[in-house]
Order: sequence, then structure tokens, then C-alpha cells
Amino acid sequence: MSNATASARRRWSTLFAALIVVAAFFLVRWIVMTQRPPGAMTVIEAQAMDMTTMQAPDGVQPVAAEPAEERSLAGEEQFPGTVVAWNDEEVVARIPGRVVKMPVYPGDTVRPGQLLAQLEADEFASQAAESGARARAAGLGVTVAEAEVQRLMAARSRAAADAEAADLAVQRSSEELGAASAEVAKARAEVDATAARLKEADAEREYLAAAAERERELYKRGAASLDEVQLAESRANQARERVAMLQAEVNSKRHSVAQAEAKRNAAAAAVNETKRRAQASREAVREAERAVAKARAEVSASRAQRQAEENGAATTRTISGYRELRALDEAVVTERLVSPGTLVQPGQTLMRLKVVKRVRVQFDLPERLAGVVREGTRVRVGDREAEVTSVFGAVDTSTRTFRAEAAMDNPDRSFLPGQFVSVWVQTAPSGERLAVRQEAIQEAPDGSRFVWVMVPIEVEGEPDWTCPMHPEVHEAEPGDCPICKMPLVQSTLTEGFRAEQRKVTPGPTDGWYTAVSGIEPGDMVIYRGHDQLKPGTPVANVPWGDTGPLELPKGSGSSGHEHGGGAPEEEAQPGDEHAGH
Repeated sequence: MSNATASARRRWSTLFAALIVVAAFFLVRWIVMTQRPPGAMTVIEAQAMDMTTMQAPDGVQPVAAEPAEERSLAGEEQFPGTVVAWNDEEVVARIPGRVVKMPVYPGDTVRPGQLLAQLEADEFASQAAESGARARAAGLGVTVAEAEVQRLMAARSRAAADAEAADLAVQRSSEELGAASAEVAKARAEVDATAARLKEADAEREYLAAAAERERELYKRGAASLDEVQLAESRANQARERVAMLQAEVNSKRHSVAQAEAKRNAAAAAVNETKRRAQASREAVREAERAVAKARAEVSASRAQRQAEENGAATTRTISGYRELRALDEAVVTERLVSPGTLVQPGQTLMRLKVVKRVRVQFDLPERLAGVVREGTRVRVGDREAEVTSVFGAVDTSTRTFRAEAAMDNPDRSFLPGQFVSVWVQTAPSGERLAVRQEAIQEAPDGSRFVWVMVPIEVEGEPDWTCPMHPEVHEAEPGDCPICKMPLVQSTLTEGFRAEQRKVTPGPTDGWYTAVSGIEPGDMVIYRGHDQLKPGTPVANVPWGDTGPLELPKGSGSSGHEHGGGAPEEEAQPGDEHAGH
């Protein structure tokens, strides 16, 4: 009995629980279907919904725009540039050593010759002193050798004087020999003449002696008189006396010849002696010249040795001077790579300096300006006027640009190496050009330029109403979504303005406005609020401040169903609250 009662209770409990579950299901279903807010979905609906088909309704984006119009421009275009130091200087160790002093720090301005770092390397100073001593010793050797050359040259001069005197003596002896030879010849000629007369006189004596002998014989015979005998004998005696006189004269002449020959022989001996002395003197001169040449060679060798020692001393002094590293120009220390106490090796960089009292500004220009910008073209960097000083002679094939450079003074160091600057380049003469604001020009991914222009919205056909949560719902009239009960919104605007992209070609600029081609005068060009624009986006021209729009256009609220495009505002000039400059 008790078992049957327990079984019945279990069945009633199970039935009651099932009824409660069924009641709860229908209650929840009723709540979900009738009490959920518009737009809410069940879990199943949410899982089945394709979120990629949902699109937000078109809103009106606030922008600032003004009409494109003719303006007077200075013919300048703006390009980005980079400041480059006039010179870069790396302070590099040339000898090994330990850094003992570095009196400068990054940011310091140094003068030419100012000490930047000092190395401890005393062995190079010792080598410099030793080389200097050797150079001085070599210099003394040169002095001694030069003195020896002077002494030998004096000796050579004396030998040359002796040789000249000997030559003169030879000349005089030769002249005396010639005179003696002439005297011998004259004496011999006189001897010969006297001998000839002696021969004639002797022949006459013999004839007269024979004649006297005949007269005596005739006298003895009585054929001749005594007077004739005496006259013949007198003539014979005179002939003998004449012969004796001529014989004495011949003997005297022969004695004179002997004396002249002795004198000639003495003169010949004197000539030979003077020639020997002259030869000896000339040999002495040659010996002196050889000695002088040898001494001069020794002087040259001494000078070469001195020069070598001086060069070595200069080299060691130079190497010793590498212990002190000094600035080459007025520059600014930009990096210090080591600290005092560091052991450095040759070739190691200790610090870097940059010359900034004069800088180079480098900037890339489009290849269309290759024939326009050249050396001397006027440029403006900030408030500084300058000229193009160099045009690099090649176009970068990847960017289709070429590089130019302008050098300018920088006494106040207002430009720093690596700094980004805007460079205004004179690319055309001043004149009236169709221009838009500089900030209105945008750059496309392909490098081309474009602007956003406000154009009226034109709608074809009847207005269409749709649900933001269920874009497949389309109705001809406003109402609620049959699925989620949310209010339907208008899918397209029927009035106002939309954004349209126009490609342009920029031209000269004055920094505020840039000349362009590709649009028409009067086109409303958007210069603010174009960051999120897409072609066809509804836009409205509203007042604009430094931080954004000062008011929102009608129809841009969060509900999404108050649409409308504001008419373009009056033109905002640079400097007013709309321009934001």
C-alpha cells in the first residue's frame, strides 16, 4: 500500500514539473515577442543575421570649403627639405693610447685648433726627442763637411794659381829659348860669313905670296925692280894680316856661337823644368778638384742623412702630435663615443663634430622642374632667403624626382642637421592663377594629387526607406521595420551636397594658396574635414575652428533620419576663425 502511494506521488511530481516547464516556455516566448524593445533580436535571430550586409545610413559630414578663384601668386612651390651640416668631422685616433682628457661635451662649440682629446702615449714623445737629437747631430756633420769643402776649395785655388804661374814661366822660358835659338842661328850665320871671307882672304894671301915669290925671283934675275919686289911683299904681308884678322874674327864668332848654344841649352832646360812644374801644378789642381768633389759628395751625403733624420724627426713629432686631437674648423660636438680612461686603437672614432655655422638644405623636386630649377634659382627656407647652389645631375627612377641643394649661413644655429624644413622654390613668375588652399590638396597612393569638391546631390527615381538592422527591407513610405520594429530611415539623400574627387596638377604657391589645374573657377573646394571622405559622402559647409567644426549640419545626429545638406558658407579668408590659421 505504501509502495503504491509513493509511486503515485512521483508521477504527480513529474507531471507538475513538466507543466511548470511548459508554462515557463510560453511565458518567455510571450515576453520576447511582445515586450522586447525595437531592434532587439533573439539569440537565434542574432546568429542567423549577416552583419556584413548592414550599412549605416548616410549622414552629413561637416566640412569647410570655399570657391576656387584667381589669385595673385608669387610663383613659389613648397617642398620638404632636410638640413645637412656644411661639413662632418670625425675625430679618429691615429695611435694607440689611453684617453686622459676630453674637455668638450656634445653641444659644445669648438674653435679651430681647440683641444678635443688627449692620449697618453709617452713612447712617441721619446722617439720624437731621439729623432730630433739625431737630426741635430747630422746637421753638425753637414757643417763639418761644408767646412772641409771650403778648405779644399781654397787649396784647389792655390794649386790653380801655382799652375797658372807655372804656365807663365813655361811661356817665358819658351820665349827665352826662342831668343837663344835665334841668337845661335845668328852667330852661326856670322861664323859662316866670316869663314867665307877668311877663305877668300887666305886664297888671296896664297896668290899674293906666290906673286911676291915670283917678284923676288925676277929681282934676283934682274927682271924686276926692288920696288916691285917690296910692293909685292907688302901686298902679301897685308893679305897675311887680313887672314890672321879674319881667323881671329872666326874664332871669336865661334866662341859666340858656343855661348849662344850654351844659353839656348840653358833656356831649353829651363823650359823643360817649368813644364814639369806646370804639369805638377796641374796634377795638384786635379787632385784638389778630386778632393773637392769627394768632399762635396760627403756634404751631399751628410745633407741627405740630415734630411732623412729631420724627416724622421718630423714624422715622429707628427706621430707624437697625434696624442692631441684638435678641431679643424668651428663646429659643434654632436657625439662623444668614448670617455676618459678608455684605451683606444688607431682608426677608432672618439667623437663626431658638425660644422653648422653654414648649412646645406637638400630637397627633392619633381622631374617636371628639371628645366626650371637650376643654380641661382631663388628659394626660401622659413624666413631665410637663399639660392640653389647645386643641382644633382640625375633623376631617381623610383620617385621621378631629382635633388637640389641650397647653402646658407646659420650664425644663430636655428637650423640643425637632420631637421625637416619647408623649402619654397621660385618655379614661375608672379601672376594671376586659379588657386585653392594649400591644405585642400591631397596625395593619392599612386603619387598623384587631388582635391575634394562639393557638388549638388542628384537622385534618380523615388525615395527609398530601409531598416538599418535589416537592409533587405525596402519600403516606399516611412514606417517601422516588420522584423525588428525599428523606425525606417531614408536610404539616400534627395537634397544637399556630396563630395567628389577631382585630380589636379599643383603649381606655384605662396604658402597659403596653391595654383592648380583640373578644376573650374567657382568650384567649392573642401579644405577642412576631408580626412574621412569617400566619393559621394554627403557634406555640408559649416563654420570651422582650430579644433574642428563649430557646429554640426542638420541631419548629422545619431538618430540618422534627419538628413539634409547645408548650403556652402561664405568664403573664409586666411586668418579668420573659419580658416583656423
